[in-house]
Amino acid sequence: MGVISYVGVTVPRTILDDMDTSAITRLQRDLLFKVITRLKEENAIAGSSLNESSLAQQFEVSRTPMRAVLKHLSDQGVAKSVPYKGFVLQIDACDIETAEQSNQEQARQEQLYLRLLMDIFFGEISDSFSENELQQRYGANRGEIQSVLRLLESDAIFRRSPGYKWQLDGVLNSLERHTESYRCRLIFEPAGLLEPTWKLKRDAFEKCRERHIQAIKNPDSVTASQLFTLSADFHEILAASSGNRFLLGMMQQQNRLRKATDLVSMHIQSSVSRSCQRRLDIMDLVLEGNNQIASEKLAQLLENDVRVMKRTYQDVMNVSQEQREQIINSISLKNG
Repeated sequence: MGVISYVGVTVPRTILDDMDTSAITRLQRDLLFKVITRLKEENAIAGSSLNESSLAQQFEVSRTPMRAVLKHLSDQGVAKSVPYKGFVLQIDACDIETAEQSNQEQARQEQLYLRLLMDIFFGEISDSFSENELQQRYGANRGEIQSVLRLLESDAIFRRSPGYKWQLDGVLNSLERHTESYRCRLIFEPAGLLEPTWKLKRDAFEKCRERHIQAIKNPDSVTASQLFTLSADFHEILAASSGNRFLLGMMQQQNRLRKATDLVSMHIQSSVSRSCQRRLDIMDLVLEGNNQIASEKLAQLLENDVRVMKRTYQDVMNVSQEQREQIINSISLKNG
């Protein structure tokens, strides 16, 4: 959110056919692919700035590994270091291609990540488990499991326990927890639009609005992952615009916690056009400066989400094992 901005720089258009990632650590390589994936989702173009601090905050890492990732992109000719501006994208994100081995590794990681999310959603992962137990369950090596666990740890879904155990950490995998989450959001989200420190993050907001418009025009092209990103960015930009860092922190936490279940439920039953249009209506009110009505509409949107969630929760939970496999494969193919 808010990390990509066009700065009017014209650069040569180049296709990167083979990205050598041997010069960076595995953790940095994981972060590299997350950054590239986000750039592709936002259709970043040549000339877009890559802000080290904002990206580090977005992916919840320190600036050191993010700096290593941006330097690697620069070494590969994908980005360029510009004095007093940081790094600038040299090619359109859609033209960034990684080596086949890296693609296969990323696809494998995505499969593991999605399968873990699915098993969490359906309550098939115990509250406490070891890396060895996950290796045996998923037929994965230690490095693959550790890589996925780091991602889930950064999403506040897992946390390390004393010894060699990991622990589920507040993931929204029950009707009661979902309801509590929405009630919490109803308390602070609409209020954020009425804060005296409100100042719209206009650049990020308008880009988010444009992505919603494009999704409505071509809903069949929007994956569950992209739909979740649209929703998460919308809510975080509003929270950031409140001028209250604690409201933003709570919204970011809620987005991390709901990611596991929303990714699955959005794939199963969400209407891209309808959900995007509701958010678009609120964005138009905000751009008109009518935050009072926008706040009321946001509360109505969340209230509607609570009703839909309660009505459909059991249907979602009762999908067959075959349907689960189809969902994992479908999400993986669309994200690949």
